Amino acid sequence: MKNECIIELFNILEANPIIYEMIKQCPYEILKNISVKEYKEEEFVLEQGDKQESFYIIVEGIFDIYTVSESGKKYLIQTYTNGDYIGELEIFDNKPYVSSVKARSSSKLIEIKRNDFLKWIDIDKNFSQYLMRTLCKSTYVLCENTSNNTLYTLKQRICQYLIDSINKSCESDEFCIKIKTDNLGDKMGVTQRSINRVLKQLKENRVIDIQNSNVIVKDYELLINQRDL
Repeated sequence: MKNECIIELFNILEANPIIYEMIKQCPYEILKNISVKEYKEEEFVLEQGDKQESFYIIVEGIFDIYTVSESGKKYLIQTYTNGDYIGELEIFDNKPYVSSVKARSSSKLIEIKRNDFLKWIDIDKNFSQYLMRTLCKSTYVLCENTSNNTLYTLKQRICQYLIDSINKSCESDEFCIKIKTDNLGDKMGVTQRSINRVLKQLKENRVIDIQNSNVIVKDYELLINQRDL
């Protein structure tokens, strides 16, 4: 069984340059203890307040990272995918997880136990530097998001999110964005009613249209103008 896990891990490294860059100098004594786990859609990897002793690297799938207040209000912190990692904040001090991690699709993770993770950092300079660089990047993005949430209106934030998410995949000059409006509410940390009110206003102003789960940006320049109002 152990040999099968090693073979699967090597196949993962061969197919994933980002993960290979992270793990390429990991000592065999740690590699041999790594396990690969699969999760179904809507299945929790971690729940807020849990205390576990593992570090995870995402191989396949999409994961929502979010917190829930005592009143039940949900705030989507980030969405992670291939090459992102989970559990680094709590693993050093062995503290409970500050957020929940839930699979949005069928997914696969690499799991590394706490003792192996701490040993790996101590031995592998490549990994410790990689971790430092990516943590700094994540902290920068978090600070930027916090500033945006404080300084800008909900309408401005939604417009900026649509601009950042645009994918030129629709016909003609329209832009198609696949997004569920309830996910947008979680990401902005506001009620669904507030999200719907802004989307309705943008639709009435002929900036966007909504078809099924897709937001169609009908006028990109007008979207920028709405953000800057």
